[in-house]
Amino acid sequence: MIENDIKRLVEEHYADAEANVLLLSNLGMRLAKEGLWPPANDNRPLIEAAEATPDVTVVRDETAKSFITIVRAGDEQRAVRAIANRQKRYFLRGLPRALLLAFTLDMAEGQVMALRLGPKITYLGGPAAEEGSIVVDKDLRLPGLDALDVTALSEADVERLETSIKAWCERHEVDPASLIRLHSKSDTAKAPIGAPAQSSALERLYAAQEPDVAKRLSVPIDIALTLSRMP
Repeated sequence: MIENDIKRLVEEHYADAEANVLLLSNLGMRLAKEGLWPPANDNRPLIEAAEATPDVTVVRDETAKSFITIVRAGDEQRAVRAIANRQKRYFLRGLPRALLLAFTLDMAEGQVMALRLGPKITYLGGPAAEEGSIVVDKDLRLPGLDALDVTALSEADVERLETSIKAWCERHEVDPASLIRLHSKSDTAKAPIGAPAQSSALERLYAAQEPDVAKRLSVPIDIALTLSRMP
């Protein structure tokens, strides 16, 4: 039964206590690599087979259809943390560089950092905030943090930066979503997008990866063909 193979691969994956969360798309690739998927006389989608597997839990990210995690029963919090981290990174990736720099650039003693919101977000450093700008409060700044490559940030740094920016938004009554909507067209075009609703397993595999991982990901042609046919 395919459920036995799914359970075995899940157990093997989490034998390493430091392993990243197992995605449904990665599970499908491993099954296909072993010649186990799709199984004969079983037309179920992989997610249904995983949900029917004893001692295995499927946890979905409701904000991204391509991000479906597989964990051992009882270890659901691992998936919850991974989903929360993905959502925070997604939020940070959508922000303009100027805003990230306003929270992380080193400042000379006595200088003030501020942001001017508008069609283009700009940061302003000086002895005092300019009229029409909003101060980036000193207690919310993280000077020295290299935040321009969000993918490279540790989980702890993602948590600190996202928390600081949202605390600033709440303090100054700024809608966090408006910061993303204020992007230029070029910035918006670079924002990560999820897999389309009718995507194949291969498309979901790529969509679920971090951008730098997706660029390096190489799927053997026979497995790619199998995944491209999987719903």
